[in-house]
Amino acid sequence: KNLSIMENFKEEMEFYGFPNPFYPLKGLKGSEPFFRNRAQLKKLTYERNSYALSAHRIALEHLKESIMLKNDKKYTGREALKYINKDLKFCRNEEGVYRLEILRFLPLSGDYMVKLSQFTKEERKNYRKILSIIDKEKGGVSSVSFYVRYKTGVKKKNIPLKEYKEFIEDKMSIKSSKVHRKKGGLIKDRHIRKILAISYAPIGIETFVFDLAMFYLKKGKYERERYSGIFPTLSSEIPHEKLGKYGEIIELKERMEEELQKLGRFEKSLTIGGIAYYKVTGNMEETLRYFNMSEKKLKRKLEEFETIGLLSTKSLKPRTQKFLKYLKR
Repeated sequence: KNLSIMENFKEEMEFYGFPNPFYPLKGLKGSEPFFRNRAQLKKLTYERNSYALSAHRIALEHLKESIMLKNDKKYTGREALKYINKDLKFCRNEEGVYRLEILRFLPLSGDYMVKLSQFTKEERKNYRKILSIIDKEKGGVSSVSFYVRYKTGVKKKNIPLKEYKEFIEDKMSIKSSKVHRKKGGLIKDRHIRKILAISYAPIGIETFVFDLAMFYLKKGKYERERYSGIFPTLSSEIPHEKLGKYGEIIELKERMEEELQKLGRFEKSLTIGGIAYYKVTGNMEETLRYFNMSEKKLKRKLEEFETIGLLSTKSLKPRTQKFLKYLKR
């Protein structure tokens, strides 16, 4: 309920120009403090609502991920919400990626600066480190804008970077140019970035990296792109270099997913992630606990994957791939 109220507030404030309230004041002199103070108040109100909205989104995603309803079948996460009023047994979702202990650190009222001011030295250090992982980076060049003078006057033209040379050779009079860069950052929304860093800072950066790695290992690409879960506005690109020891595991998982797709075989992302984790770490106990698998199932899947060549350093021969596809008929 609170989430929908804040979303309505946001839409209404955007309609009345709260995100950029200083624009109408451009023509006013500096001796108009009343209007500037009101504009500043509008901006701060909009920002606080945006931070509160982000905190509520993250809280709800953690709660959704923690749910499992079952009878003969299991329903988890978003799917479980469809059956919440049915006569089903409520359980904790052991396969989900969530951390309910961060809920008490979320600034649900939007007062994120108050939370920051109460941090210890170690928590502030964690906050900055987490931001360095997910914060906006300088993106690559996507296009260049030129202001050129034609015979009819000045016009603006956007062109892709690859057409830059051809455009220059066109002998036009270029008056000015501007480079447009792609948006960088693991988390695209700046409000979400700060709220995530604040909520995980008291727990530690290692926990944040672990949860992020588990999200990549347990969720398939389609699910990550459609539902970003506890990491709203998450980029589709995986930052292997920022995930430390988990980067190698995620790379192995990606390779296995590609090979399975070529073979026309379907396997749960959770299972593939578990196998990748075990092959890199060799830790049976952690694999069974993190990926909610039995030892019997893990060994059976390892044998299957080794048989079809997914865990070998060499790729399968075309003849072998053709034979495996034939067996799938």
